[in-house]
Order: sequence, then C-alpha cells, then structure tokens
Amino acid sequence: MKKSADEKLRKIKDIDYYLEKLKVKRKDASERKIFAEVLDKRTLVNLYKLSKKYIRAMGGVVSTGKEANVFFADGFDNGKLIPVAIKIYRTETSEFYKMDEYIFGDKRFDLRRVSKKDLINLWAEKEFRNLQRAYEAGVKVPKPIVHFRNILIMEFLGEDEMPSPSLFEIGRKLPEVVDCERLFDEITKNIRLLYKKAELVHSDLSEYNILLHREEPYLIDMGQAVLVDHPNANMYLERDLKNLIRFFNKFGLKKDINEVLKEIVN
Repeated sequence: MKKSADEKLRKIKDIDYYLEKLKVKRKDASERKIFAEVLDKRTLVNLYKLSKKYIRAMGGVVSTGKEANVFFADGFDNGKLIPVAIKIYRTETSEFYKMDEYIFGDKRFDLRRVSKKDLINLWAEKEFRNLQRAYEAGVKVPKPIVHFRNILIMEFLGEDEMPSPSLFEIGRKLPEVVDCERLFDEITKNIRLLYKKAELVHSDLSEYNILLHREEPYLIDMGQAVLVDHPNANMYLERDLKNLIRFFNKFGLKKDINEVLKEIVN
C-alpha cells in the first residue's frame, strides 16, 4: 500500500516538474487531473522534446476520450506562432477495440512484431500521414504539423482557445447557423476530394467528427482513414455516407445514397 502511495507521489512530482517546463498557462484541479491521467512520464519527456521547436506554452483541455486527449497550446509552424491542438494517445489505458481492421490491409505499415505501445505510436503516425495526404489534396482538415511517438500536433480549429463546434454539438440549431443544403454539398465535395485525390476513405465519418469552422465543414479524427485499395474501403465509404444522409435527413434533406456515392467515386 505504501509503495503505491509513494509511486503516486513520485508521479505527481514528475508531472509538476514537466508542467513547469512546458509553461502550462492554467492548472486548475480538474485540468491537472486530466494531465495526470494521460501524461505518463515518457509522454511528458516527449512533449518536452517537442516544446523546444513546436510548443511555446501548453493550454487547457480541448476534449477527452477513451483513446486520446486533446490540449490547446501556443505553438509554432515553421517558426510562426499559431494556436495548435496537441492530440495525445493514451499509452497505458488506450482501448482500440477495432484498431486492427483499419491498419491490417494498409500497405503503408509493417505490423510484424508490433507491441501494444508500438501500435499506439503507429496509430498516431497513421493519423498524421492521413492528415498530410488530405491537406495536400485540398481537403478541409486541420493542418498537420508534426508527430512524435503517441503525440500529434496540428492546427487548432477555433477561436480564443475555444474549439469550433461539431455538427452534433450544434444539433437542431444547424439551420439557424448555416444553409444545410450548401453544407451537405461542401461535405460531399470534401469526401470526393479525399477519395479521388488523397485516395483515402475517412471510415468513421459522422456528425461527431465534422467541425463547423468559420461556416465551413472540416473533417477531423483521421486515424481510421484507409487507402481506397483497402479491402473494406467501399464498405466504409458507404457507411460514412449513410451516417451523413441520416444526420441531414433531420433537416428535411432527402438524399439518395446511390446518387451521392456515384458523385464521390465517378
């Protein structure tokens, strides 16, 4: 029992030491608890290494999840100070229930003799590379800046340290905020760019991971995206479109999935 208490105290001291190094702007009790949950010592050390070039000061928590937490930070992109989002995948408590189906079959990655921790690092790399492909193809996604081990740094989408809302968060008020027909067309335009030019399928698209940033839709959470030659790519694309059509049906938009699918792939 005493050993467990001593280990907890050492962890708190390690966290405090590195939080000071990372110049965390705010440390209230709830945010400090989240730092403690996701930031093991190895992650803290890796963050500190990244801070020398990419992070000026860590900020508060943007979102929390089973697999990863996202933090706001003042960061650097090619030496320019910009707001960034730092996504940190959990190395100890990650619950990637169906990770394998999105990585196996991807010719970009060699999965022989990959440990659980290596798999999490590989997932962070996969999301970074997917974002790169999408961004370079002109798809509206956060600009990727760097990844290292289980850490991904990207452009922050929001204002005054507040993230832009997802379509789910806007909910029933969506028609008051934006023209739904135009928004649907913009999203499908981005899905087509993703498919035709980046040669990717998002594979987990829904109202939860489309942000409305300055009245434009941005696709996020690209870790599950697969190449179009993945064995399940067509199934994932159809599922993405069904989710999209289901959401927009709530606002009176009646879309035929076969017609939308033809627009994407042709």
